Amino acid sequence: MAGVFVSCDVIRSVIKFADRVIQTWSLSETIFGLAIVLSVYLALVVKILPSFMKQREPYKLKSLLLFYNCFQVAFSAYLVFIYSRYILSYGVITKRCPKGEDLQAVIKEIYPYFIAKHLDLLDTVFFVLRKKDNQVTFLHLYHHNTMVTWTWLHLMYHPADHFVVVGMLNSFVHVLMYAYYGISSLGPKYAKFVWWKKHLTKVQLVQFVLVTSHLHYQQKLTPCPLPTFFHYFCVSLICSFFLLFMKFYVQSYRVRKERKANDLNVGNKLGGERLLKGL
Repeated sequence: MAGVFVSCDVIRSVIKFADRVIQTWSLSETIFGLAIVLSVYLALVVKILPSFMKQREPYKLKSLLLFYNCFQVAFSAYLVFIYSRYILSYGVITKRCPKGEDLQAVIKEIYPYFIAKHLDLLDTVFFVLRKKDNQVTFLHLYHHNTMVTWTWLHLMYHPADHFVVVGMLNSFVHVLMYAYYGISSLGPKYAKFVWWKKHLTKVQLVQFVLVTSHLHYQQKLTPCPLPTFFHYFCVSLICSFFLLFMKFYVQSYRVRKERKANDLNVGNKLGGERLLKGL
């Protein structure tokens, strides 16, 4: 395994097919570029913006958030479309091993997803500007950082069509997620239209199970598997998402259950007091 990392760091990856040469970044180049992006992001949302907002009132950003969420819904729906089209053409488990111009076409379809994962980082910026500090959790930061890492490795280091199903499923979940954010940003009177909020985490958990299964069979059945470390990095990432989101779901369920129990106790107490007054 050490030899694999050394060769990846020392030798620039060059994919040669027929008379076409598609040059990718080495692993070290990819990690260096990624480190710059993530360092700027973390410095901004953990240090710079919180310091800027310390003595300021939270921004409402109602119009901006509505536009942002509508754009994210539309962009995610577009990704669902292009990746569904690819799946219909080449199957759920793709075995085509695209070369030359075909690989170039695949790379062009990776770019929108790459851009989408960077646009998602604005979620944190808006949370901080609105002083929604309770939303900037470890799970939130971990998820955004690792998804950006995945897309950098995919596009810059090892472009392939192995993650088309992953992109389609994740983009579908984001259609639902940003639709919820968009409707919620309109105010409390629209809360009745997001009754399905409690099911979002369930959908995400199902997504992680489907993605893990697909990654396993795609790697097993394809004639051109991913580098071993990259494959297990992706699988480990999805497994960690499942555990963290499951923990969040259980905690949220427990809070809802305790809240209902407290409401019931208060109701029983008030009912008892009324009964005594009646006597």
